[in-house]
Amino acid sequence: MKYKVSLLPEKNRKRINSKKKAEKVKFISLIALCIMLVSLLVTVSMKFLADAVLVKENAKKAEYADVVAEKDAYLAKNQELNNKLTLIDSIQVEEPALYNFVASISNIQHPDVSIEAMDCTDWKSSRTCTLSGTVHSAEAYETYLDQIREIEGVSSVNTSQFISSRVDGVTTYQFIVVVTCSGGKAPAISITDTTAAAQ
Repeated sequence: MKYKVSLLPEKNRKRINSKKKAEKVKFISLIALCIMLVSLLVTVSMKFLADAVLVKENAKKAEYADVVAEKDAYLAKNQELNNKLTLIDSIQVEEPALYNFVASISNIQHPDVSIEAMDCTDWKSSRTCTLSGTVHSAEAYETYLDQIREIEGVSSVNTSQFISSRVDGVTTYQFIVVVTCSGGKAPAISITDTTAAAQ
Protein backbone atom coordinates (compact mmCIF):
# COMPACT_ATOMS: atom_id res chain seq x y z
CA MET A 1 0.00 0.00 0.00
CA LYS A 2 1.40 3.41 -1.05
CA TYR A 3 0.97 6.63 0.90
CA LYS A 4 1.62 10.17 -0.21
CA VAL A 5 3.75 11.98 2.24
CA SER A 6 4.20 15.74 1.95
CA LEU A 7 7.48 17.13 3.12
CA LEU A 8 6.09 20.68 3.13
CA PRO A 9 5.25 22.35 6.37
CA GLU A 10 1.57 22.12 7.41
CA LYS A 11 1.01 25.81 6.84
CA ASN A 12 2.37 25.73 3.27
CA ARG A 13 0.45 22.58 2.44
CA LYS A 14 -2.85 24.07 3.54
CA ARG A 15 -2.15 27.22 1.56
CA ILE A 16 -1.43 25.20 -1.61
CA ASN A 17 -4.59 23.10 -1.12
CA SER A 18 -6.66 26.26 -0.59
CA LYS A 19 -5.17 27.74 -3.74
CA LYS A 20 -6.04 24.60 -5.74
CA LYS A 21 -9.61 24.66 -4.44
CA ALA A 22 -9.92 28.35 -5.28
CA GLU A 23 -8.70 27.65 -8.82
CA LYS A 24 -11.25 24.85 -9.18
CA VAL A 25 -14.04 27.13 -7.93
CA LYS A 26 -12.84 29.88 -10.24
CA PHE A 27 -12.81 27.46 -13.20
CA ILE A 28 -16.31 26.18 -12.39
CA SER A 29 -17.57 29.75 -11.94
CA LEU A 30 -16.04 30.71 -15.29
CA ILE A 31 -17.79 27.80 -16.98
CA ALA A 32 -21.10 28.76 -15.32
CA LEU A 33 -20.61 32.38 -16.38
CA CYS A 34 -19.95 31.31 -19.97
CA ILE A 35 -23.09 29.18 -19.96
CA MET A 36 -25.12 32.09 -18.58
CA LEU A 37 -23.63 34.43 -21.20
CA VAL A 38 -24.48 32.01 -24.01
CA SER A 39 -28.02 31.62 -22.62
CA LEU A 40 -28.41 35.40 -22.43
CA LEU A 41 -27.23 35.80 -26.02
CA VAL A 42 -29.65 33.11 -27.18
CA THR A 43 -32.51 34.74 -25.26
CA VAL A 44 -31.76 38.20 -26.67
CA SER A 45 -31.49 36.79 -30.18
CA MET A 46 -34.80 34.97 -29.82
CA LYS A 47 -36.43 38.15 -28.50
CA PHE A 48 -35.19 40.17 -31.47
CA LEU A 49 -36.42 37.44 -33.80
CA ALA A 50 -39.80 37.28 -32.08
CA ASP A 51 -40.14 41.08 -32.22
CA ALA A 52 -39.33 41.06 -35.93
CA VAL A 53 -41.93 38.34 -36.56
CA LEU A 54 -44.48 40.25 -34.44
CA VAL A 55 -43.93 43.46 -36.40
CA LYS A 56 -44.33 41.56 -39.65
CA GLU A 57 -47.52 39.84 -38.48
CA ASN A 58 -48.97 43.13 -37.21
CA ALA A 59 -48.31 44.69 -40.61
CA LYS A 60 -50.10 41.78 -42.29
CA LYS A 61 -52.97 42.07 -39.82
CA ALA A 62 -53.38 45.79 -40.53
CA GLU A 63 -53.31 45.09 -44.26
CA TYR A 64 -55.95 42.37 -43.92
CA ALA A 65 -58.07 44.66 -41.72
CA ASP A 66 -58.04 47.30 -44.47
CA VAL A 67 -59.01 44.69 -47.06
CA VAL A 68 -61.87 43.42 -44.86
CA ALA A 69 -63.12 46.97 -44.22
CA GLU A 70 -63.01 47.73 -47.94
CA LYS A 71 -64.86 44.49 -48.69
CA ASP A 72 -67.54 45.26 -46.07
CA ALA A 73 -68.05 48.72 -47.57
CA TYR A 74 -68.34 47.18 -51.04
CA LEU A 75 -70.87 44.60 -49.80
CA ALA A 76 -72.93 47.29 -48.09
CA LYS A 77 -72.98 49.41 -51.25
CA ASN A 78 -73.81 46.36 -53.35
CA GLN A 79 -76.70 45.48 -51.02
CA GLU A 80 -77.99 49.05 -51.25
CA LEU A 81 -77.89 48.92 -55.06
CA ASN A 82 -79.60 45.52 -55.09
CA ASN A 83 -82.38 46.86 -52.86
CA LYS A 84 -82.92 49.77 -55.23
CA LEU A 85 -82.91 47.45 -58.25
CA THR A 86 -85.46 45.19 -56.55
CA LEU A 87 -87.72 48.16 -55.93
CA ILE A 88 -87.37 49.40 -59.50
CA ASP A 89 -87.99 45.92 -60.97
CA SER A 90 -91.28 45.72 -59.07
CA ILE A 91 -92.60 48.81 -60.83
CA GLN A 92 -95.01 48.32 -63.72
CA VAL A 93 -94.10 50.03 -66.99
CA GLU A 94 -97.57 51.52 -67.38
CA GLU A 95 -97.20 53.38 -64.11
CA PRO A 96 -94.62 56.16 -64.66
CA ALA A 97 -95.95 57.98 -61.57
CA LEU A 98 -95.07 54.99 -59.39
CA TYR A 99 -91.66 54.79 -61.04
CA ASN A 100 -91.00 58.45 -60.26
CA PHE A 101 -92.20 58.03 -56.67
CA VAL A 102 -89.98 55.00 -55.98
CA ALA A 103 -87.02 56.72 -57.63
CA SER A 104 -87.57 59.77 -55.41
CA ILE A 105 -87.77 57.58 -52.27
CA SER A 106 -84.59 55.75 -53.29
CA ASN A 107 -82.75 59.02 -53.87
CA ILE A 108 -83.31 60.20 -50.28
CA GLN A 109 -79.85 60.04 -48.68
CA HIS A 110 -80.27 59.28 -44.99
CA PRO A 111 -77.67 56.88 -43.50
CA ASP A 112 -79.66 56.37 -40.27
CA VAL A 113 -82.71 54.99 -42.13
CA SER A 114 -82.89 51.57 -43.75
CA ILE A 115 -85.92 50.67 -45.88
CA GLU A 116 -86.57 46.91 -45.73
CA ALA A 117 -89.79 46.63 -47.75
CA MET A 118 -92.07 48.73 -49.94
CA ASP A 119 -95.66 47.68 -50.71
CA CYS A 120 -97.41 49.60 -53.51
CA THR A 121 -100.07 47.03 -54.44
CA ASP A 122 -102.89 49.59 -54.04
CA TRP A 123 -101.13 52.25 -56.09
CA LYS A 124 -103.52 52.14 -59.07
CA SER A 125 -106.61 52.75 -56.98
CA SER A 126 -105.42 54.77 -54.00
CA ARG A 127 -101.88 55.99 -54.87
CA THR A 128 -100.62 54.68 -51.51
CA CYS A 129 -97.35 52.95 -50.64
CA THR A 130 -96.40 51.34 -47.36
CA LEU A 131 -92.76 51.62 -46.31
CA SER A 132 -91.27 49.50 -43.53
CA GLY A 133 -87.76 49.65 -42.15
CA THR A 134 -85.52 50.63 -39.25
CA VAL A 135 -84.05 53.87 -37.95
CA HIS A 136 -81.55 54.69 -35.19
CA SER A 137 -83.32 57.66 -33.62
CA ALA A 138 -86.70 59.36 -33.48
CA GLU A 139 -85.15 62.61 -34.70
CA ALA A 140 -83.71 60.90 -37.77
CA TYR A 141 -87.13 59.34 -38.42
CA GLU A 142 -88.89 62.73 -38.32
CA THR A 143 -86.26 64.16 -40.65
CA TYR A 144 -86.84 61.26 -43.04
CA LEU A 145 -90.61 61.84 -43.00
CA ASP A 146 -90.04 65.53 -43.77
CA GLN A 147 -87.89 64.51 -46.74
CA ILE A 148 -90.71 62.27 -48.00
CA ARG A 149 -93.22 65.12 -47.64
CA GLU A 150 -91.02 67.26 -49.89
CA ILE A 151 -91.42 64.78 -52.79
CA GLU A 152 -93.61 66.21 -55.52
CA GLY A 153 -97.08 64.68 -55.51
CA VAL A 154 -97.01 63.39 -51.90
CA SER A 155 -100.23 64.45 -50.17
CA SER A 156 -99.89 62.73 -46.78
CA VAL A 157 -97.40 60.74 -44.70
CA ASN A 158 -98.79 58.75 -41.76
CA THR A 159 -97.02 56.46 -39.29
CA SER A 160 -98.88 53.23 -38.58
CA GLN A 161 -96.19 51.63 -36.38
CA PHE A 162 -93.12 52.85 -34.49
CA ILE A 163 -91.59 50.30 -32.08
CA SER A 164 -88.26 50.60 -30.28
CA SER A 165 -85.92 47.68 -29.51
CA ARG A 166 -82.53 47.49 -27.79
CA VAL A 167 -79.85 44.97 -28.85
CA ASP A 168 -76.30 44.97 -27.44
CA GLY A 169 -76.83 48.41 -25.94
CA VAL A 170 -77.97 49.93 -29.27
CA THR A 171 -81.53 51.22 -29.64
CA THR A 172 -83.25 50.88 -33.00
CA TYR A 173 -86.81 51.61 -34.11
CA GLN A 174 -88.98 49.52 -36.41
CA PHE A 175 -91.43 51.65 -38.37
CA ILE A 176 -94.23 51.32 -40.88
CA VAL A 177 -95.32 54.48 -42.69
CA VAL A 178 -98.11 54.92 -45.24
CA VAL A 179 -97.43 57.46 -47.98
CA THR A 180 -100.32 58.76 -50.07
CA CYS A 181 -99.80 60.55 -53.36
CA SER A 182 -102.21 62.60 -55.45
CA GLY A 183 -103.79 61.25 -58.63
CA GLY A 184 -105.61 58.14 -57.43
CA LYS A 185 -108.46 56.78 -59.50
CA ALA A 186 -112.03 57.84 -58.69
CA PRO A 187 -114.17 55.17 -57.00
CA ALA A 188 -116.16 52.98 -59.36
CA ILE A 189 -119.83 53.97 -59.90
CA SER A 190 -122.40 51.19 -59.95
CA ILE A 191 -125.12 50.85 -62.63
CA THR A 192 -127.86 51.70 -60.12
CA ASP A 193 -126.10 54.95 -59.22
CA THR A 194 -125.83 55.85 -62.92
CA THR A 195 -129.53 55.13 -63.47
CA ALA A 196 -130.51 57.19 -60.46
CA ALA A 197 -128.38 60.10 -61.62
CA ALA A 198 -130.00 59.98 -65.08
CA GLN A 199 -133.52 60.16 -63.55
